[in-house]
Amino acid sequence: MIKAKKDLGQNFLIDKVALNKIIELINPSNVEHFLEIGPGQGALTKLLTTKIKRLDAVELDEDLLLSLRLINSKKLFIHHENILNFNVDSILDYEKIRIIGNLPYNISTEIMLWAFDNLRYFEDMHFMFQKEFGDRLSAKPNSKSYGRISVLTQYLTELDRVLYLEPDSFKPKPSVESVFVRFKPIKDRHILSPTAKKLQEITKETFMHRRKMIGKSLKNILTAQQIEQLDIDLSLRPENLSVNDYVRIAEELI
Repeated sequence: MIKAKKDLGQNFLIDKVALNKIIELINPSNVEHFLEIGPGQGALTKLLTTKIKRLDAVELDEDLLLSLRLINSKKLFIHHENILNFNVDSILDYEKIRIIGNLPYNISTEIMLWAFDNLRYFEDMHFMFQKEFGDRLSAKPNSKSYGRISVLTQYLTELDRVLYLEPDSFKPKPSVESVFVRFKPIKDRHILSPTAKKLQEITKETFMHRRKMIGKSLKNILTAQQIEQLDIDLSLRPENLSVNDYVRIAEELI
């Protein structure tokens, strides 16, 4: 049995009830193409290959490749690569891809940003996260969890926390709960759009100084006239503004 590697943030999902619940939640069909990030020992991979048209699995850990290759399926294509360097164009057919993964906790943010860069290729996304990180993605204004990644995620996608898992569902057991989240890209929104680019600039400037009143941060990027037109309470902190508030500020800069 191959041991999980701490430096790669590996916690293998071993709970059969949870695995079957995940399959039920994503409801795959035999005409669909999936991309799996970090298949690990292949527990979910095996189930998926019996239900879909094609599965591309991207795994960085060389020690796990043999067990993945032993999965007897002509539908499975294994890529020994870091997902952050993976070119989705290389596996595209005429349909959008569905993407799934039990993500390493230590690079969840980086993988989400990679997914946003490739969002135009994806029909939907289903990711397992540390619960705290999932809470950040779905956080609402006026909470400590609300930040840059919350604003960007909620601007680009509709998300739903669909399943919570206890540490016992994994090996080795993580020290925290996990959450399985569904993301549906919002039509006509893209990470490279003018609005999204400005949104990243604005949230970087404002959330860099979370305790500052928003008016002080906005003065670095907007004119006094632009700020007045926004009709935003300048005494608010960055976490008090809604996603729509940030979008209005971004559009003022375009």
